[in-house]
Amino acid sequence: GKMDNKGVELSVQASLVRTRDFEWIVGGNIAHYDDKITSLGGEERIINGNWITEVGKSPYQFYGYQVVGVFSTQAEAEAANLMADNGNYFRGGDMHYVDQNGDHRIDSKDCVALGSAAPDFFGGFYTQLKYKGLALSAEFSYSKGNQAYNGVRRSLESLSTFGNQSAAVVNRWSLEGQQTNIPRAQWNDPMGNNDFSDRWIEDASFLRMKNVTFSYSFDKKFLNFFRSGTLYVTGENLLTATKYLGLDPEFSYSYSDAMQGFDYAKMMQPKSIKFGVNLNF
Repeated sequence: GKMDNKGVELSVQASLVRTRDFEWIVGGNIAHYDDKITSLGGEERIINGNWITEVGKSPYQFYGYQVVGVFSTQAEAEAANLMADNGNYFRGGDMHYVDQNGDHRIDSKDCVALGSAAPDFFGGFYTQLKYKGLALSAEFSYSKGNQAYNGVRRSLESLSTFGNQSAAVVNRWSLEGQQTNIPRAQWNDPMGNNDFSDRWIEDASFLRMKNVTFSYSFDKKFLNFFRSGTLYVTGENLLTATKYLGLDPEFSYSYSDAMQGFDYAKMMQPKSIKFGVNLNF
């Protein structure tokens, strides 16, 4: 296949205030990439399990069912009149998937592209304040518009085996008329309530403080012993703002482009605080 890559990146740095004793520096960058498939060697699209690559669109989009919600009542389910792959009709408490082709069967013909791991834009910014020997600096990274498949949540909310489940499943459908987004519990999931769908696709946009450092440097004799030195404390990954429900929105499960947005519980980036001393005799 052939791909057309377009992108733009902008970066800026400025010293906002500068006096003999004080300086404030800020800077940052923002990037946007637009990858489009121009040809797939005669094919219009390639489907591989849970992702799809189509001519004219960005590669490796998630591919599965669109969810309307959970059927709250039996009457609601009967009105939709949808049949699962196993020949049974969806009932109250089952997932209500969008019947894309209107044939009243929920099957592979109803799968659609559900977004991709590629962000709309991403980048970072930093700031540094210096006053005499004191310095405070912070560095942030961000990503906006990237989707992630939360495979961890899918296994912890499946309600189809005897395995441990997350606390979220307390809200599963169990009463006629109940409004919830978690379907009924069924051994082995015969209705496909946990099939690959946008129920598991989440917005993984984030803003993260990568590090913050406070330091003190001296270059005059100290205790008549040290000529100069620096004392510092650094915090890494202390703050992350995200709506993503997984452990960490900034994950890369494998080096394969196709797997970028698949979250199967890779180790999260640790929070850490470090103290350091750098002395010159």
